[in-house]
Amino acid sequence: RAEEGGGASVVLSNELLDAFAPVKLRLSVFGQPDVTDCSVWQEMRLVHIMKESDLEMVTKALQHSQNRIETLLDDLRGYTSEMFCGIKNTTVGKAAAECSPHSSCLAIAFGLSELLGHSDLQLPAAAHNMRLRLRKDDLLCERLREVSSRLDGEMQDVVVLPRQVYQQLRHEFRDAPQVEVLFLAKMQTRQVPVALSQKRCGELSWWMSTHKERIHRLLDIYRPLGYPAIQLLVRPGERDFVELADCLVGPNRGFMLSIDYGASFEALGHSLSVDPLSDGIFIPPVPQELLQELPDCYSSWPVCAGRVDW
Repeated sequence: RAEEGGGASVVLSNELLDAFAPVKLRLSVFGQPDVTDCSVWQEMRLVHIMKESDLEMVTKALQHSQNRIETLLDDLRGYTSEMFCGIKNTTVGKAAAECSPHSSCLAIAFGLSELLGHSDLQLPAAAHNMRLRLRKDDLLCERLREVSSRLDGEMQDVVVLPRQVYQQLRHEFRDAPQVEVLFLAKMQTRQVPVALSQKRCGELSWWMSTHKERIHRLLDIYRPLGYPAIQLLVRPGERDFVELADCLVGPNRGFMLSIDYGASFEALGHSLSVDPLSDGIFIPPVPQELLQELPDCYSSWPVCAGRVDW
């Protein structure tokens, strides 16, 4: 920490803030939520899934042994079942399973997530309200059966790739770029809202209190327009950086200047909320030779994560 009479006069950063890991938050517009209460917020998580046959083809191309491949698939089947059947065994999941008894664990979990974006259903995020609606609302049950049936058809023989497996494979692809293209073309990435963990709540409670009035203004704008939720992007590391800059400046006056591409709070909230699947990420034009054999990178950035700039 800078002492009296010392310290920096200016703390200057260039494209540093974008390096902090972002958190995408979702807040239902229905009711009168207390935006400083972590329980009314959800965090949007990315889930990577792939058909077993496609993953086997990718790992064979990486020259994994058959025994290693079979062990990996067994582990991923167990992870997929434990994670998503665990969701199905919650009180909300059990109520959903009563509506759609023949649906798989994956279809129930992704189906509930998808229905949160159906504005005509006006679904609250609170678990006790969702459980009651599933048991009393015939229209909601019918919609869940339709969505789950479609998802079951799309997710035959798929497994979920946890973060460490995904990262390990991407690390191996550094020496096999053509196999990476195959992997990206076969992988599906979905967004799933989850309740904020206690750790995450501790990281973001200051942000909720600081921006309380701005969040309420956004709710007042999007609620009458028929949107089911607003979505906002937060980088918890930004606050730590500001505190570090304050430490460097010390008790004397100084300035912090951060140069980054970006948008205002309201503009970013708008770009995320009008399209629930958007993360507010713009992919600039990419040379065609870098996109050969890749799927449509411009429609969804996770499809080509690591292969294009944004």
